Amino acid sequence: MRRIRAIGWRGIALAGLLLLPGLPAVAEPPDRVQAALLSGSSRLAGFALMRDRPAGGAPLLARLMHAEGMLRDGRDGPVLLWRGGSVRPVLRWDDNINGGIPGDTVSVGGLDLTVDAASRARSGLVLGGAASAGARYRLAPGRVLRLSAQAMAVHSPRHDLSRGEAAAEACIAQALPGWRFLDACAGHSLARSDLSDANLSWAALRGTGHFEAAGGLHALSLGLRQTWRSDYAQGFLDLSLDSALPRIGALGLQLSVGESVAGHNAIRYRAGASLTRRVAGRRVSLGLDWQREEGSAVFGTPRRDALHTLGVEVELSPRLTLRLAGQRRSSTISMYDENRLILDVGWRPRR
Repeated sequence: MRRIRAIGWRGIALAGLLLLPGLPAVAEPPDRVQAALLSGSSRLAGFALMRDRPAGGAPLLARLMHAEGMLRDGRDGPVLLWRGGSVRPVLRWDDNINGGIPGDTVSVGGLDLTVDAASRARSGLVLGGAASAGARYRLAPGRVLRLSAQAMAVHSPRHDLSRGEAAAEACIAQALPGWRFLDACAGHSLARSDLSDANLSWAALRGTGHFEAAGGLHALSLGLRQTWRSDYAQGFLDLSLDSALPRIGALGLQLSVGESVAGHNAIRYRAGASLTRRVAGRRVSLGLDWQREEGSAVFGTPRRDALHTLGVEVELSPRLTLRLAGQRRSSTISMYDENRLILDVGWRPRR
């Protein structure tokens, strides 16, 4: 299995490098509105429609403004803007179904210690299902309450192991003059597997402004986020830039800085970049992510991990996507070193 993982990581990296030079030949150069629609941000899409006024774009702009509670219809009090739910199948490759330790041995002070077989990570194909539900309410002009919940359960026939995840979040969004927005959110998530359980609560405040520069349209967000786990709390500063660039596509940049947490291997820094555009008529996204974790120690040896992820997501049909990614974790504690192959088939429900 280690060989498969290593091949998967190197193969994805090589495929990405080979694909990049050929993109201009088969890609469809987008204009700013098309790039904004590819970004996945309804606010950036609305900003692009307002700025560029493409023919036939008025109905879509009206729908986007309606979703943000920016259109008046004479109704007072909480008004339901949208609600819905979906159920979809899940098919993916999971390198750590049971929440175990990825390595077989650990070296401490020149000694090689063997990880108990029952504590090692188990990998394989998992099958299951996922469900989601959500609603939007307009509380006042430009003020919207967003509610969302998701749950997923998967099973590995090979190992007879199961795992489950669930999350819920509530946000209040306020539209401000100049196509600016303020979001306040709070939520909770939990995950259950054979060897580990995780609970996470969070609260976040984020401001977003939209502007035009260097021929493109941009959304710049700055936020503060506080998280609570069962054994520690941690604060983050989050910065992101989403750009709609003509002839290039949708570019996303993210940076997060977390406070130091003594005694726990916590995220200190995270940075990511993504590019989305249409290639041969299909939506394709390339992404690169880096993460630094530190703060704990094993038998007196400080643990510091670097996590690199390179992935591609391809739209197979309007409702079906395929994500393939390679992930490498390098740690000062050898038993946490890991190469992972991520394979996920996504299903978009009808709206």
